[in-house]
Amino acid sequence: MDWRRLAGIGWIIAVIAAAPARAAEDGFERWLVEFKAKAAEEGIRPQLLDEAFEGIAPDDEVIALDQKQPENKVTVTRYLENTVPERRVKKARRMMEEYHDVLAAISHRYGVQPKYIVALWAIESDFGRNKGNFSVVQSLATLAYEGRRAEFFSKELIAALHIMQKENMRADALVGSWAGAMGDCQFMPSTYLQFAVDGNGDGHRDIWNAPPDVFASIAHYLHALGWNNKVGWGRA
Repeated sequence: MDWRRLAGIGWIIAVIAAAPARAAEDGFERWLVEFKAKAAEEGIRPQLLDEAFEGIAPDDEVIALDQKQPENKVTVTRYLENTVPERRVKKARRMMEEYHDVLAAISHRYGVQPKYIVALWAIESDFGRNKGNFSVVQSLATLAYEGRRAEFFSKELIAALHIMQKENMRADALVGSWAGAMGDCQFMPSTYLQFAVDGNGDGHRDIWNAPPDVFASIAHYLHALGWNNKVGWGRA
């Protein structure tokens, strides 16, 4: 077999291999055109849509994480060991002291005890250490296009765009988990719109960098769901 035939075979293989990728890219572009039209009907400005989706493509890592199923069951004992290690308990106590005055004021406003606010902060993001570094817009666009719950993630993506528009935020400032949960308290975009609070009075609801906003948002969320501060957690 001469080199020209080998080159021809190689070219054919390359074309065949590239075809699914091109088809997927074309499918995403068609979906994005339809989604932008829907978002515009929901009041999102065309300029913001162009900026938010510039260079956006499906994220293979997000797809893999969405399709991954738990392989092992975890006992309650192991879960508590992993989730509430002594290191985290000690840090929670330090944070209670460090933010005592802020937590007391927020607790008084919303009727949620400080220890539960700090506990949720610890569990959701390890006090902001594990808030995620995925692009929320790209993750949600990926899941809305190809995920198992496309309708749910499509609504969350529109909510994320509303956050950008209301808070005057760039898309690269919206970072979170692979599934779109954001900030220290891991709010989904729709939860942010409904429950996030400006806790430090600077005019922004910054659940990524401002602990008072995180605390107030957690407390407001629990209060809105009917939290009773006269009853502790885990009682019948």
